[in-house]
Amino acid sequence: MEVTQADANYYIMKLRSLFLLAAALLVFKNTQAQKFNINHTSWTFGLSNHIVVDGGKETSFPFDTKSWNYLPFPTRLTAEMYFMKGWSFSAELSYNQYKSGNIMDKITINKDGNFIGTDVNSRFAMSHWTNKRGWFDPYLTIGFGYTYRSLAVNKSTGNNNLGIGCNFWIYKGFGLNLQGLGKFVMKGGTKSNYTHYSVALIYKLSSKGDKMGIK
Repeated sequence: MEVTQADANYYIMKLRSLFLLAAALLVFKNTQAQKFNINHTSWTFGLSNHIVVDGGKETSFPFDTKSWNYLPFPTRLTAEMYFMKGWSFSAELSYNQYKSGNIMDKITINKDGNFIGTDVNSRFAMSHWTNKRGWFDPYLTIGFGYTYRSLAVNKSTGNNNLGIGCNFWIYKGFGLNLQGLGKFVMKGGTKSNYTHYSVALIYKLSSKGDKMGIK
């Protein structure tokens, strides 16, 4: 039986979903033995500018500016809750616009469109290995989300996320966050995958029980 490209893309998406689910279960297994107290954790909130690179070629950034989609003002909100053992959970809500003349899924669009993304990710702070978090605070992130693109063939789709980021703590809880996410959609094939880059101003509310807090 001949396997079509559409079939191959479907199975690749399923494997990615299973991988992310297994990673999430591993996080839960590694942390469930410890007692978690929400009153002894910390919260970090952010407001950011972001770029959606959605030209159908996942490696186009930063060379193909026709694939960049962004607005001149912050349109992305984030909230992060520290959990334990270097792990935290974050929620993100972002809005963007596609401009006429840009490239989307390998096609030049002839009108403006809207982008809405929501994500729930887990993060692992690499500073956990040293048990000390300084001004330089890199992390790995993995999770799930939902994407709405008004000009796409499949306007609404789920997505699997995989990325890396870093917090630069500047002064008394204030910091700068840089993050890059690869987003692998569940509808539309590989040409509909996209990358999401952001620069955020963040503020951390530390608790007395948060040993990884920034003073």
